[in-house]
Amino acid sequence: MESFRRVASWSGYVHTRYRDPARWDRMNRSEQMRGYQGGYLIGFIIVTVVALRTTIFYHGRVSLVLVTSLLAIYSLMYILEPWFSFRFRWYKFFYFPLQTCAVIALTNLRPFIDVSSLLYIPLCIQIMRAFSRRAAIVWLIFYVALLTLTLMLGLGWLEGLALVLLFLAVCAFLISYDLLYLRTQADQAESERLLTDLQSAHQKLQEYAIQAKELAAARERNRLARELHDSVSQVIFGITLTAQSARLFMEREPSRVTDQIDRLQEMTSGALSQLRSLISELHPQ
Repeated sequence: MESFRRVASWSGYVHTRYRDPARWDRMNRSEQMRGYQGGYLIGFIIVTVVALRTTIFYHGRVSLVLVTSLLAIYSLMYILEPWFSFRFRWYKFFYFPLQTCAVIALTNLRPFIDVSSLLYIPLCIQIMRAFSRRAAIVWLIFYVALLTLTLMLGLGWLEGLALVLLFLAVCAFLISYDLLYLRTQADQAESERLLTDLQSAHQKLQEYAIQAKELAAARERNRLARELHDSVSQVIFGITLTAQSARLFMEREPSRVTDQIDRLQEMTSGALSQLRSLISELHPQ
């Protein structure tokens, strides 16, 4: 029961988080395919085992050609399923009924071989990914019913029931592993995306800091320019006028030239003090 509870909880996690459309769309194709690798590897192993076992079992029998054809159809569709499912949303409504019919045909061949029932397991794993949680549970119940009926009719109710329980345990374990693998891949992809976003945000912050520094420098230059215009430039303009006045007094009233020179000295001293103040603001010690 613990395995089934884990399957249900992880299934809910996958369908509410990993299969969330917004989050799924943010993942690129390589990330999506990487998330499917674990489950498909399990499926390939099961399909290979079933193909080898059934081929050996039916070797020399009339039904070998039919078995080989059904296995080839099942395997080909299983291999192409990731490619089609990423491109066509409707593909799952065609894929699962056809694969189910192929498995039913294989499990109803005589003489009966129980290993062909393992082909339900890859379909169960794919069901958990392809449909919503409620629809996936309906499909799983349907597959369990088919598996139970097939094994009980082929082996008898007691031996068939034992194999059903064994297959259910194996299926629950593999689905749990697959969903946990999906969860890990989704978290890893999300972490990588968050890291990329953080790096991008850090780079933008650095750019904003540089822009803020340049803006502060421009504001400081504008302030100094205003101060130069408001204070020093006016003093220099006054010095120019005073010098012109002193030149006129030198020609007409030489006695007043001394006052003009003293005034020039005061004004130049004031201008020098203001320039030193501005320079100290530019290069503080």
